[in-house]
Amino acid sequence: MNYIEALSKVLPVILLLALGVILNRAQFIHAPTVQEIKKLVINLTLPAVLFLAFARASIQASYLLIVGLVFALCVLALLLGRWIHPLTGIQAPQFPALMTGFEAGMMGYAVFASVYGAENVFKFAVVDLGQVTFVFFVLVPTLERLSSGPQPFAQTLRDFFRTPVILAILAGILANQVGLVPWLDSRPLSASLVQTLEIIAGLTMPLVALIIGYEMRLSRGRLGQPALTVALRLLYWVPLGILLSTLVVGRLLQLDPVFQAAVLTMFILPPPFVIPLFIPTASDADRAYVVNTLSLATLVTLFAFALIGGIFPP
Repeated sequence: MNYIEALSKVLPVILLLALGVILNRAQFIHAPTVQEIKKLVINLTLPAVLFLAFARASIQASYLLIVGLVFALCVLALLLGRWIHPLTGIQAPQFPALMTGFEAGMMGYAVFASVYGAENVFKFAVVDLGQVTFVFFVLVPTLERLSSGPQPFAQTLRDFFRTPVILAILAGILANQVGLVPWLDSRPLSASLVQTLEIIAGLTMPLVALIIGYEMRLSRGRLGQPALTVALRLLYWVPLGILLSTLVVGRLLQLDPVFQAAVLTMFILPPPFVIPLFIPTASDADRAYVVNTLSLATLVTLFAFALIGGIFPP
């Protein structure tokens, strides 16, 4: 598959993103509606995707190595961000946080599934487990300390296991072990339950693309520091993604090329979109820097992902 063919598979996501921009500028829908749609995705459609993916997957203990390595690399990226921050000339204290973590939930699953299909989503989810653990237990507490002080670890742990995405993954693994989905599929009436979940899961990609487009912001004249942040982020993550996907996933674990594509897809994603929620006391300049960085990184991801689709065809 060449670049044009791979881009054509991502093009529906790009067009839906553009439609989201148009819906915003035309004021066809308003911000509260978008927040409700986002709630629907986070609490219903994306968990449906993950439950089905893990319930049907072939799960191996070796996947834990990928989870651990991704977590460690995220921690290292945060530490590196703190170290190089004074050298960048960027005053915003959020710079180290923007060097690490990935927006998998509201973007990664949608773009990955657009090329590799729902049947391979669990491979991306395995990679996501490492970074989502990092976000909950390291990144979010770090951001909270910048704004409102530290949160008790017990509360962080409770929040982690109450998250619909985590609950869906755990439920999917349990369903996998007991063979629940094949049992449901073997009976006409119970098979309708699985089909309903599949319909709900199918809403994820279009809704996510519309949301991203609607919320995308780029302020002219303020792109210098965001562009530098995105470049430094990719300079760290892309080489590591190539090494991890080739040496660990491909050679050591001998997993298929789609698993390698999942690693690279994760590592080109923008930082977590929740970062602005944890900087309520930030100045207007710092908030604009964060939002512009997220928006610019999103655009870069969409076109870079087509390269991955060309290197690792589905």
